[in-house]
Amino acid sequence: MTAEHELPDASGDRLVHSATALLISNATGAALGVAFWAVAARLYKPEDVGDGVAAISAMVLLASLAQLNLSIIFPRYLHAAGAKAPRMLAFGYAASSVAAIAASLIFINFTGYHEFLSHGRWQTVAFVAAVVLWVIFSIEDAALVGLRATFWVPVENTSFSAAKIVLLPIFAALATSSGVFYSWVLPVIACVVPINYYLFRRALPRHVRWAEGRASFPSRRIVSTVLLGEYAGSVAYIALATIPALLVAGQLGTTQAAYFQPPWLVGTSFDFLLFSIATSLVAESSARPGHAAEGVRRAVKMAVVLLLPGMVALVLLAPYLLGVLGADYAHAGTRLLQLLALTLPFLAVNVLYVTLARLARRVRRIVAVQVVTAAIVLGVSAELLSTHGITAVGIGFLVGQAAVAVVVLPSVVRQYRRADMAPDFSEDAELVAPSSAAADAAVEGAPEPGPAEGEATSRPLALGRAPQRREEPTGPTNETPEGGAR
Repeated sequence: MTAEHELPDASGDRLVHSATALLISNATGAALGVAFWAVAARLYKPEDVGDGVAAISAMVLLASLAQLNLSIIFPRYLHAAGAKAPRMLAFGYAASSVAAIAASLIFINFTGYHEFLSHGRWQTVAFVAAVVLWVIFSIEDAALVGLRATFWVPVENTSFSAAKIVLLPIFAALATSSGVFYSWVLPVIACVVPINYYLFRRALPRHVRWAEGRASFPSRRIVSTVLLGEYAGSVAYIALATIPALLVAGQLGTTQAAYFQPPWLVGTSFDFLLFSIATSLVAESSARPGHAAEGVRRAVKMAVVLLLPGMVALVLLAPYLLGVLGADYAHAGTRLLQLLALTLPFLAVNVLYVTLARLARRVRRIVAVQVVTAAIVLGVSAELLSTHGITAVGIGFLVGQAAVAVVVLPSVVRQYRRADMAPDFSEDAELVAPSSAAADAAVEGAPEPGPAEGEATSRPLALGRAPQRREEPTGPTNETPEGGAR
């Protein structure tokens, strides 16, 4: 029996469980997100909705930059950190929170895209606090995935999405022009507190007990490659997701930004569904490398089942979906939503390419794809906004994703058809690159680094390898803390 079979949660289909939880989270979030903007469109003036769109987009942009790529690091390495996982998570929280404060202050003092903060000093303070909260809100999801506790991700995000809709009429009754922004932000507090209580008081102690003092941090080479190298690609992806709304608000005004947000949210929700599957694949493949090739094929099948019906439905039903918000929203956004739907097959190819490269730790490929895609999309969108309105973003998104997909498709097909899924097709290649210091040293031909001065020597808890134990494991299982099956 291999070590992978000794994992406490290896008996169930963790990829399907994890991906399903994230899919439910993103699907309900997208549906309730559309409902949020539909209610906002009915209760607030278009310019107030546009101010909310700009403020929320800026908040998400800054928070995403301040995450320091931890949304990628935690799903892959937090499980392997074993006994050191609490320290890893706490350090990530602290570093990203400091980065969030710095990024917010730079944005407020040195850019001209913060007219939505013109209502006084307290709103500026609230904006900075919101960026910090959003960083933690995002990182805790990555921590739940990394600790294989994805059951709580849809619970948390569905609660958040429902609560912000409830707050909209309350702030509208108070005649608060910033009600859209505050309705979005305040529920984050209610989510951050209980989730982090669960992480630090339940999930992490249980994981530490299971690890029995063992831990395996990535080597310095891996940290510099993944954390720093891939950060450039993540910045490009973040810019692609958030800057279009700021471009629309800056060039076309807040009313057009209000018309832009609903179709953009609906269209890109399928992007998040794809990345949900990819994130689960990375987490499970890192914990169980021997099942990575099988996981890739199952993930592709899940994506096809979701994408094809979704693309057809969005193209045909776009005017009716947006008509719920009002005739003006449907008239302005229908073509944009249809173009975003047509982008989905090309996006799926690019996501698969990036995921395979991420598993093999081929960072330059990831950075190249994400930077080139963002440059094309944002460049075409900015060039066409004055003549095509918000539809320009749909054109840019389709052109950028399609151009990159055409280039990477041959590589994706070759690797997918290869039985061992080897990234460079050599006899000894592995789909999942080794991540422990010892494995990395072996790959590089370097001696294994010893413990730092004053540090106790401990056996590494390698990815995909559980500690050797005779008694029943006490770590994460296929059951919720209450004992119910996930």
